[in-house]
Amino acid sequence: FAYNISVFIKNMTDFYLQTFSCLALLSLSMGIYLLAKKTRIPFTVLLVAFGLVLGWIISHEPRFSFLLSFELGPEMLFYVFLPILLFESGYNMRIKDLMANKWSIGLLAIVSLIISALITSAIMYVVLTYIFDIQIPFIIYFLFGALISATDPVAVLALFKECNAPKRLTLIFEGESLFNDGTALAFFLVILGVVMEMSGYQGSHGANLLDHLFASHHGGIWIVFKGILSFLSMLLLGGLFGAIIGLLASKFVKKIKWAPLVEITISILLAHITFLLAEGISHFVVPLSWVIATTIAAVVFGSIGRKHLSPEIESTMHSIWDYMAFVTNAIIFLLLGIMIIKLWVHWNYLIIPVAMSIVAVMVARALSVYSVITPFNVLKMEEEIPKSWQHLLSWWSLRGALAIIMALLIPADLSFPGWQFPLSVQEFILGLTVGCVVFTLFIKALTITPLMKKLHIK
Repeated sequence: FAYNISVFIKNMTDFYLQTFSCLALLSLSMGIYLLAKKTRIPFTVLLVAFGLVLGWIISHEPRFSFLLSFELGPEMLFYVFLPILLFESGYNMRIKDLMANKWSIGLLAIVSLIISALITSAIMYVVLTYIFDIQIPFIIYFLFGALISATDPVAVLALFKECNAPKRLTLIFEGESLFNDGTALAFFLVILGVVMEMSGYQGSHGANLLDHLFASHHGGIWIVFKGILSFLSMLLLGGLFGAIIGLLASKFVKKIKWAPLVEITISILLAHITFLLAEGISHFVVPLSWVIATTIAAVVFGSIGRKHLSPEIESTMHSIWDYMAFVTNAIIFLLLGIMIIKLWVHWNYLIIPVAMSIVAVMVARALSVYSVITPFNVLKMEEEIPKSWQHLLSWWSLRGALAIIMALLIPADLSFPGWQFPLSVQEFILGLTVGCVVFTLFIKALTITPLMKKLHIK
């Protein structure tokens, strides 16, 4: 009885601390948002900056360690926060706008991303192996290239709105950022499956998210050929499944115009149920992308279901999802700053790889954009994309929450044959990812307005 009482008290204490930690982070983010509006500094940049300060305070003053009680694990990021970010971005896009720019968005979201991942990994492998004598297998760099090549739609769109960028440029950037999230995750999971197969990874004791995600693929399915088929299946079937679910939700909304609160609930359920159902089908039946499915469901619901919403709800739905995205990003980017301080002990090992990764990602992004857009313009597949827009597309590729989520999906106990680096595979890739995300937020995000002026983009 005494033991049960002690366990109950401990659980209640943990719950209290986690709740208080979450509320404290939200309260702080509210003040940061007001400061961002006043100073015109991007909100996500200020969040990470304050997260760095918080991390430093926590490391020097244990009394504030309760702020770490709210743990941002892979499961919460993956199943709770990611569907919100995907649906919020997809809901505000229109099918007709996407179809009018389908070639530019498709080439940038798929072809450019794969090219960027290959170039990033090749540059890092050659330079770090033969110049700095850091012996890391190429497949690990390729894994990093897959997760870091996707641009972040939330950070991009927030800054584009502040800068009043041209409508079509904003749409292309938004479409690329939104759909290459799904491409990047599918590509990343295929490469991660290859790494796990090559390393003979069996998983740690107890339940693990990656054990669940890959449970149906043991026994050699992650060989390269089947990996490619799996990648294509995830993209195509994910899009088809998302379209079907989005249409069903739109038809259901059409029948219940008299229940505004139910309509809001349907949109929230649509985001998470689509994600979970797609994940379940991928696990038990056939591989399909949960990210692509959720994104397409959001686009279909935002284009078709929106027309059937009650008048009083249609005007507020955007604000509801905007707020949910605000809360999600506030927590993620604040904790990102704290994470950087927690990783600080490892930065003496990571400083050269991180610096090299930043250069490699920038070079790869530029080459992947120009190599895709140049033939696109020559073949006149759509309205021409000006050189000035290409320069902006090359430079302004921010990285954000999804890259962190994918890095955390790598099992902490994953080991690779011949691995001699002082940090684990997860710590190594997480360090590179955090370094690139911070660089894009603090350098690229703050240079967008001067660059647009210099390129005469109005």
